[in-house]
Amino acid sequence: MDYGIFNLMNRRHPSQTVSEVITQTVEQVQAAETAGFGISWFTEHHFSNYSLSPSPLMMIGHVAPQTVRIRLGSAVVLPALYQPARLMGEISFADCLAEGRLVLGLGAGYQAYELARFGVELSEASEITNEWIDFLSKGLGQESFEYHGKHIDLPQTWFTARPAQEPRPEIWIAGNSPGSQQRAVKGNHPLFVSGFGRDIETLAEIRSEAENTWQAAGKSPDDLQFGTLRYCFVTDDKAEALAFAENARYQVRLSRYLRRGQTELNAPWLPEEPFEDEMSPEDILAWNPIGDAETVAEKLVEEIEQVRPVHTALYMTMGDTSHDAAMRSIEAFGDKVVPLIEKSVGPLVTAGTPLPAYAAQ
Repeated sequence: MDYGIFNLMNRRHPSQTVSEVITQTVEQVQAAETAGFGISWFTEHHFSNYSLSPSPLMMIGHVAPQTVRIRLGSAVVLPALYQPARLMGEISFADCLAEGRLVLGLGAGYQAYELARFGVELSEASEITNEWIDFLSKGLGQESFEYHGKHIDLPQTWFTARPAQEPRPEIWIAGNSPGSQQRAVKGNHPLFVSGFGRDIETLAEIRSEAENTWQAAGKSPDDLQFGTLRYCFVTDDKAEALAFAENARYQVRLSRYLRRGQTELNAPWLPEEPFEDEMSPEDILAWNPIGDAETVAEKLVEEIEQVRPVHTALYMTMGDTSHDAAMRSIEAFGDKVVPLIEKSVGPLVTAGTPLPAYAAQ
């Protein structure tokens, strides 16, 4: 298995300028590459301070020439918001810009507000995404392609800029829902899930549900490529660790607010509203790999043993987390945490099963 850095690029305060967030994100990705991380993930969100990046492919194109080895992933592209011919071309071109390092994460989305601005209703996003995944799985890498479906109708079209990877970049499916699991198992795609900051038992339950889906489809659960998303921060300063956990709660509150199905917002800056039974910063601190190197390694070893991920992406900056603190955390992860993990489970390349395609290469 390997680890990745997940770049949500949110803004907690107006003092955090867009240019600063972009510059700091690039520096954090470069630090993650030096620390040995396998993938840097970029999101797609629109119209609020929850996330600044409207296009993960644009961020990948921006970061590609400023990195050398680290894979660059979308988590996720929301294909229901695009025109078929344009997205097919942009994915191929992004992989060329990244010199074959693109990992294509796809998802249906959950924010009714942003979907509505593109003429898509939340209730239909899942069905549209299913067709998109079929379209991209079959069409990416083809010089000539046509597709005729319910939501996508593309006449015969030539694509002269094809992906650098052959036959195409690996496709990951993001989401915890049964629909996401069905998309992943149908195409033998890795499944990328979030525990929403809760304990390892939560992730183990999600994996168990996915294994049941694999069995029902007549496939071995051992073939499940299971990726996870976690909050992670390495520091010897207990106050700094708790502050990161509080920033993680801020992100959870915004995400929870956007899951209400509303199609109107009163302002671009979302309210940090508490909700019933929400996690406290102390809960987040206890349940996630946050703290000194030994604590972080111990919790990640437990996750490897109980959840068996092929990849774990880490939120390593959130809200108004200090950029300097995030850089120290990333460096400490590579220098201190990874050796401790490998002391317990052996080389990461042999931990978790099976290997995702990009790692197998």
